[in-house]
Amino acid sequence: MALTKLNTHGIGADVILAEDIASNAVTIAELGDQAVSEAKMQISNAGSNGQFLQKQSGNTGGLTWADATLWTVTTEGEVTTSAAQDNIDFTIPADANRIKVMFWALSQVANNNPFQIKLGTTDGTILGSGDYMNTSWYHGHGGTLSLAENTDSIQLNGWTATANYWYGSLNLECLDNDRRRWYWHWNPYNSAYGEYSINGNGKTNFSSGQQLRKIRFTCATAGGYDASGRIKVVTAEV
Repeated sequence: MALTKLNTHGIGADVILAEDIASNAVTIAELGDQAVSEAKMQISNAGSNGQFLQKQSGNTGGLTWADATLWTVTTEGEVTTSAAQDNIDFTIPADANRIKVMFWALSQVANNNPFQIKLGTTDGTILGSGDYMNTSWYHGHGGTLSLAENTDSIQLNGWTATANYWYGSLNLECLDNDRRRWYWHWNPYNSAYGEYSINGNGKTNFSSGQQLRKIRFTCATAGGYDASGRIKVVTAEV
């Protein structure tokens, strides 16, 4: 005879396991309103206030409490420059379509040697001469507008002297699913010319199958950067 009800002794804790329940035996209709608590869900970590439940197939239960942050710092973290350091690279993850490059007290060692930001692609190529359409301009109080264009990097044209310390951020954005077409803009502050309005923008596009995978800080000629400058790169996919 089939068992129709339980006796008064009930069932001990942890006696019925998930494998003892037939597939689809418990349906939504059989669950009371607000019946499933966080404690009853299999989540890989404890979590804290303000976090959201994120799908993570590699974690226990496939669910993880995570911070609701849009930007992710690159693996290099915040870099503090050493004397004469050059070719400072930051790794960009696949499929990122927003990049923010932040810098503080950054200056080059040698005169007539503007700092440049170059982009690297999936195959390891660092884009060079002819790969950029970059424009920058500045306007001082009571002065005339100075505007110039170049094709060899993202840079601020006309600023080549030492002891010009830069503060600000460069923003790069991509609109297409292939992650090939990029636009940038920035308006940093210069410590020696605080009364100047300084701006720049531009664009580039990669060949088929290539994405932006590296940000490189370099100098046009030898010398590198002064010590104690700070650089950080963060990325997002939106």
